[in-house]
Amino acid sequence: MNPAQGKVIGKSANAQISLQPGQDLPVYRVLKLVRSSSYGALKPLLEDDDLEEVMYNVPGKPVMVYHRKHGMCITNVTLKEEEALQIIKKIAAYVGRKVGLDNLLFDGRLPDGSRVNATLPPASPGGPTLTIRKQTHDPLTFVDLIRFGTLTPRLAALLWMFVDGMGTAPCNILVSGGTGSGKTTTLNILGLFIPSRERLITIEDVTEIHLLHEHHVQLETVNPGKAGDSELDMDALLKNTLRMRPDRLIVGEVRGAEARSLFTAMNTGHDGCMGTVHANTAQESVQRLINPPMSVPAIMLNALHLIIMQGRINVGGKQVRRITEVSEMAGLEGDKPRLNTIFRWDQNKGALVETGVPSKLRERIASGAGVSPAKFDEMARNRQKIIETLIERNISDISQVTRVVQNYYHKLAG
Repeated sequence: MNPAQGKVIGKSANAQISLQPGQDLPVYRVLKLVRSSSYGALKPLLEDDDLEEVMYNVPGKPVMVYHRKHGMCITNVTLKEEEALQIIKKIAAYVGRKVGLDNLLFDGRLPDGSRVNATLPPASPGGPTLTIRKQTHDPLTFVDLIRFGTLTPRLAALLWMFVDGMGTAPCNILVSGGTGSGKTTTLNILGLFIPSRERLITIEDVTEIHLLHEHHVQLETVNPGKAGDSELDMDALLKNTLRMRPDRLIVGEVRGAEARSLFTAMNTGHDGCMGTVHANTAQESVQRLINPPMSVPAIMLNALHLIIMQGRINVGGKQVRRITEVSEMAGLEGDKPRLNTIFRWDQNKGALVETGVPSKLRERIASGAGVSPAKFDEMARNRQKIIETLIERNISDISQVTRVVQNYYHKLAG
């Protein structure tokens, strides 16, 4: 694959990205192939922070990658079956797991936080597979997402208000969407708005939430995979968490019995809970919650305040991640929850727009803080100005953004 034969569309670390004649996907060409002792020929891919995912599918076929800007790309990197097996075994040994005929599936986390999944024959008849979802060294912030078009400064300011709750009425929020739609990134961004004085506990299958929070406890599920391991699922961790005096709870992915435990927490005074759920619309999210395997009683849904829908949509011929809907829970009609949609993606405008429907959360938070709705609006405008200033000054580093948000809280308290 000679990049000179195609149109070069970008450079990324030790790579050149081009569009090749007759090739549907961009070609991510590693300019200097280096095989390390641990990661083999995958090493240059794992060192590139512009890559979100590295996917080895079939022995001898090109490794695929998902690039932040250029989407899915085909690479000039290939692995033989034996090399792939050696990489999988070394990674498994490094994180204390066994792989072999008695354990054909492997899921774990690298020291840098990257998530690894591997399968072995006969579970994958075509040969071993390896999928690495990379942890970025500099996690995305709301400044980045505004630049990408995923959300707007106005919505970011309102989400800041909703997460904080003006110190008295923080909202319970679910981020919903399909696989790879950016739910965890948005959840991480919501976490940036949590005041550092509050104790935050996160529960995940594999830790992906990355926050510079002074009072943050990370918990992770445990699957039996080596001698001495005892299984700990999300529900067990969540129930234990309620004994740890959390101010905030974040559940990385709600999908089973832990949903009921989470909503029990919401209904017993644990405001400011957040999590993600797989669904395609806000209404579908509600239906998934009240039906098996989650089986949350409909009456409990009154404790949920906001559903943020995330999706991968086509814009200008490209697949992009966007927030497509923001809906408030507005009570129940019998057993059927009512939704109050305040933002919706407008396909004709190619933008996320306000619907004009009055926000009930605005009234709830203002009432809890003992101020007028007009005061709420004033504070939201002030926060929007702060966000716009960060954008103008090109400040998106998570440490700097975190400092700005927390300094804002210190000034309010002072």
